[in-house]
Amino acid sequence: MAYCKKCGAYIPDGQETCLACGYSEAAEKAKEKAAQNSASATAYAPRQKSEEELREDEVRRARAEERRRQQQEMNRKWAEAEQLRRQQQEDFRRSQEEAARRAREQELHRNAPYGSSGYKNSSSDSRLFSYLSYISFLCFLPSLLGIEDPFTRFHARQGRKLFFASLIMDFIPGINAVAAIVRVVLAVIGMRNVSAGRMEKLPIIGDIGQ
Repeated sequence: MAYCKKCGAYIPDGQETCLACGYSEAAEKAKEKAAQNSASATAYAPRQKSEEELREDEVRRARAEERRRQQQEMNRKWAEAEQLRRQQQEDFRRSQEEAARRAREQELHRNAPYGSSGYKNSSSDSRLFSYLSYISFLCFLPSLLGIEDPFTRFHARQGRKLFFASLIMDFIPGINAVAAIVRVVLAVIGMRNVSAGRMEKLPIIGDIGQ
């Protein structure tokens, strides 16, 4: 003998459904089981989706990292190529400036007959007498030989100033050693000017008598 759990009516033997209200315990249990299964499926679905998204995120991160490495490698190669290009430009600029400087010096040397940049077309004899002008009384040779070369005449005048200054210093007692050193130093300076082709006055005595 059974009674309906919902309305309390008598359910004859062999019946599962209440004849009064239509309640069926088996049907309710089936519904509950189906609901539980549905809830379990609903709870499981997001978990599966999250794991899949994690895998996709990992793949995306791996691809992004690969692209970053590739971009970094491209940037490195570009930087090296740019550095090489700039170095080549700097070398070319320096070579051009050096060529232009040499061209200016050559042009100045050709156009100026004499001056601080150098003396044009000075012959070996001219330089020889210019050197001799700084050796004691040999400074009078260009005048005695009637040499009219401006370069030689200039250094002959400087040599004569050095010669007379040396004579004066020789008559001053106590400075003979100093006078000798000064005489040698000034003579060396004058000869260096001759070697460089410069018409530069000697220090200290170069302007005397001008």
